[in-house]
Amino acid sequence: MDAVENSILTRLKVADRLPTPKGVALEVINLTQRDDVSNHEIARMVGVDPALSARVIKAANVLLSNPSRPIATVSDAVTVLGARALRQLVLGIALIVDYRNGPCKQFDYQYFWAHSLLTGIAAKHLVARARLAVPEEIFVLGLLGNIGRLALATAYPDEYGKLVAGAQEMPLDELHRQEQDKLGCDEAELSGAILADMRFPTFFQTLAHDYLLPENSQLAEGSREWRLMRLLNVASQLADACLAKPDERGRLVAKLRLAAARVAVEGDQLIEIGDACIQDWLDWLELLGMKMVHIPPFGEMLSQPDVPDVAVDVPQWVDGGRDHYKMRVLVVEEDRAMLVLLEAMLKAAGHEVLTARNGVEAMQTVETLRPQLVITGWNLPVMDGVTLCRKLRESSERRDVYIFILTAKETADSLVEAFEAGADDYLVKPVSQRVFFARLRAAQRVVQLQEELAYDREQLLRFSRDLAASNERLQRLALTDALTELPNRRSAVERLEQEWALAQRGERMLSCMMVDIDHFKSINDRLGHQAGDDVLKNVAQALRHSARTQDLVCRYGGEEFVVICPDTDLKAAVQCAERLRQKVSELNYSGRGTNFSLTISVGVAERRLDMASVDVLLARADACLYAAKAAGRNRVVVDK
Repeated sequence: MDAVENSILTRLKVADRLPTPKGVALEVINLTQRDDVSNHEIARMVGVDPALSARVIKAANVLLSNPSRPIATVSDAVTVLGARALRQLVLGIALIVDYRNGPCKQFDYQYFWAHSLLTGIAAKHLVARARLAVPEEIFVLGLLGNIGRLALATAYPDEYGKLVAGAQEMPLDELHRQEQDKLGCDEAELSGAILADMRFPTFFQTLAHDYLLPENSQLAEGSREWRLMRLLNVASQLADACLAKPDERGRLVAKLRLAAARVAVEGDQLIEIGDACIQDWLDWLELLGMKMVHIPPFGEMLSQPDVPDVAVDVPQWVDGGRDHYKMRVLVVEEDRAMLVLLEAMLKAAGHEVLTARNGVEAMQTVETLRPQLVITGWNLPVMDGVTLCRKLRESSERRDVYIFILTAKETADSLVEAFEAGADDYLVKPVSQRVFFARLRAAQRVVQLQEELAYDREQLLRFSRDLAASNERLQRLALTDALTELPNRRSAVERLEQEWALAQRGERMLSCMMVDIDHFKSINDRLGHQAGDDVLKNVAQALRHSARTQDLVCRYGGEEFVVICPDTDLKAAVQCAERLRQKVSELNYSGRGTNFSLTISVGVAERRLDMASVDVLLARADACLYAAKAAGRNRVVVDK
């Protein structure tokens, strides 16, 4: 800006080609810059020009928006506004009056001042709501913030006229570049330099330079100056939308919504501010004798359908490298602009984004699509954000969902309420992109850790299940005879001991059989071990299929089998044994040119009170088995 002031600005001042106040207005401005001048002297100087006096009084009443008592005199205006605000106000009024027409035929002076007035009014309302600065001073900044454009049109009517004629669809940064190439400076630089020459505060000069292209500003995001710059940008976009042609308004309204959402002005608030701006603007047009323009009610403008191709300026996500963890994020927000803004920032960070407009829709989305992160507004229709937090925390399946809650008030009570409802973090509107991305990284780390823990837990469960299955398989193998697939001797002894204990405690009956395949050794010797194995399998299958459901058939060793008969007395056991013997005797074995029948010998014994253990029972059944073999085989012998 210094370079501009020392070159272009100086030349324009020397050539008297800058838009400057004249006459009484100039005297008033010079007077207010002196420290030794009283308010009475300033008021007397303003009173020299009756038209200026009337405008200052009316403007003060409009600016102050319902003061405790109407301002009726110039002295009242000077006292209420203060010397600096009065100087700025007189400057703005004088420039509008003196430069509502000019030498550049392609430059629309009437539109410039109508837009500048509306920008200043909107800036005043927005700043008053945010309580960031003196609204009356911000009004003048909004009014004169683009004074460099008027200066270029006034100083270089022909050259700037050609630029304006070809700049209808040109992006603003491209227009600035062409202004630099052809005129030696751009309108933003010249605006800042002129405000410096008019002794506006330094940060006002910076705001004037930056507010139309805020994405290029070097102001620290979240700082007071940055927020003022963003508010000025919203004010300018509000003026764009209000003064646009009907067929262009939808796109500009969509842009305005997004810009307003960045400074936490949403929905009804934006409509309220917009309607107030339009009313004040009409009062100013009447005050200054400017052409009245019809603008529809602001709510009607905002009700236009959304324009899907409006770009959202979002800084590049800096953590998108190879270690980036992509999350599934649900954004729950009633305000369409805030929803679009959050969605754009999340997509810029590389995340999958789901959206909902209220808590009920959000719950349905959570049930079906399982987001890992939920970002919810506080004031939602149907179900608000705090209730949504509580609902999500009610289910164990949803307790791991990370929750951000958006709030416009960072009071202790509201934050405690949010955290007690189950929120993990909060974001204060307006949402700072730097803070948003920083907290998003923190949420990402927590979600990733939860996912890794869940994966590890699942792996442990799977390993535990596999281990249990392996143990069960090994146990089964340890207790099963590989050839016949019957329980083996170890299994028989364990089961028999269990049944023995049950019979002792419940005074129940217990019987068992010892079974031996007749002439098995000779079969092995004559036909080989493969034939012997086939005989063992056939007999085992016959015994298993012929035994009762509650009986357990086990291979005891070699060609011997044990049949355990719970809750069975000797008589019933003998009947079972006969059935087994009969079934086996029906088997025929064919192989190696021979064909013969198979038979078994069976010894049956019942548990008696004088028996000390399972071994005694088995020994009695074994003795009966040998007795059956001695008696000629293929028979059942019972313990007497």
